[in-house]
Amino acid sequence: MNDATHPDPDPADPVDPLSFPVPPLPAKTDLRSTLKATLDAITPKERAHASELLSSQITGSDLYQSASTILCYAALPSELSLDPLIIRALQNHKTVCIPSVDWETKTMQPVQIESLDNNLQIGRYGLRSPSPDCKPIPDAQITLALIPGLGFDPAGHRLGRGAGFYDRWIEQRLQLDTPVSLVGVCFDKQLIEQIPTDPHDQPMDRVVTPTAEYVRTHG
Repeated sequence: MNDATHPDPDPADPVDPLSFPVPPLPAKTDLRSTLKATLDAITPKERAHASELLSSQITGSDLYQSASTILCYAALPSELSLDPLIIRALQNHKTVCIPSVDWETKTMQPVQIESLDNNLQIGRYGLRSPSPDCKPIPDAQITLALIPGLGFDPAGHRLGRGAGFYDRWIEQRLQLDTPVSLVGVCFDKQLIEQIPTDPHDQPMDRVVTPTAEYVRTHG
């Protein structure tokens, strides 16, 4: 995390997450509060620039080029937006999905969108959500999943917002025979030295920021 002695870098500059001091494995609740404050402090100009950089980085990758069906997300106001990437993916004739959330069961189902303007509506808590007529897509069809979080570390560990939607979906998806690449996406400022984990937490295969990429070593 940055403090008065570590001014925030320009989002275009690479960030070494190990160069910033963080408390040793703070409680998840405390870390969530710290990372939410970090997100809230990012300016709209920084957000827009970082979103364009991330879009270019991912759409230029082999993972993207080989994926036919991509799970994205409709960003919260404080999150790194995937809107530029979604627009490019639709132009590239990819099947683009975002999660449709069941708040009662705390589960999610990928559904296809064909337009950010026509297929999203304001749902619970004021969040952008898919409209009811969006077509459900089988989990097995998702070959690239771009997953948000409050924080990540270079080893691929993720800190979510605490509801467990993505951890449950990933656990279910990994039980299927078809391969999937799990990619955590975030601002450089959300990358910290080490994320505290619990047994149910699902790691990413890689973490991509606007300026860097970290690949988890399996095994």
